[in-house]
Amino acid sequence: MRPEASSLRAAQAEAGQAIGLVGLAAAAALLAIAGAGRAGTAAALAAAGVYATVSVLVLQAVAAPDAPSRFGSANVVTLLRAGIAALVTGLALEALATGTGLLAGPGEIGDLWAWALPAGALLALILDGVDGSLARRRRTASAFGARFDMEADALLVLGLSLAALAGGRAGPWVLGAGALRYVFLAGGALWPVLAAPLPPSFRRKAICVAIGIALAVGLVPAVPAAAAGVLAGAGVLAVVYSFAVDAVWLLRRREIAAVSALTNT
Repeated sequence: MRPEASSLRAAQAEAGQAIGLVGLAAAAALLAIAGAGRAGTAAALAAAGVYATVSVLVLQAVAAPDAPSRFGSANVVTLLRAGIAALVTGLALEALATGTGLLAGPGEIGDLWAWALPAGALLALILDGVDGSLARRRRTASAFGARFDMEADALLVLGLSLAALAGGRAGPWVLGAGALRYVFLAGGALWPVLAAPLPPSFRRKAICVAIGIALAVGLVPAVPAAAAGVLAGAGVLAVVYSFAVDAVWLLRRREIAAVSALTNT
């Protein structure tokens, strides 16, 4: 067997094991919530569907020729973040679709289960700093890891924006925070200029973390709904600004390239 084929199989095996372990942990958490009467079949199906989609995409990515030779601990942490995001999304979708579940009504400060979702989201945000640190310390940073990290962030923001709406913390406009990433991807499929690679950006990462924190804090039962709405609104505006900056940069780069091509002919 060629060395590269052996490395590829190792990465796929590691990814498969991590997917199974994180899936079991997510299922255990969902069972605990369901056992308390705060989640139902709809949440389980939605969360499983989201996590299955993430798992398929991860396995496809590690099978690519340019994938890293090992899945690595940093990507395991990112996968755990994606699993939490899938849970958040499933619980929020159940509340929106059925009017029941963890987010169906205003949570009381003394209701411990009302703190579960913001606590889980804040854990995922803390882990967002752990995976990058692990990758740098162990010198396992890769293009796959960077992309996986970004998509895990986007999924969590989507789930939190759905949760903010389901929990009555913000109006439908809050979905803009979670949907913009996927609108941008769809735009890139239709308009290739938007699919071009972007340079690394501290601004992009900082705003993504900030909107995650704003939405998670807004879901804390002790935070008044009006304050949660202000936090969410500020976050949505920041996300819109960030995507606008990236879109303008891509369009200007295309114009510069076109002018350069005309000059050189």
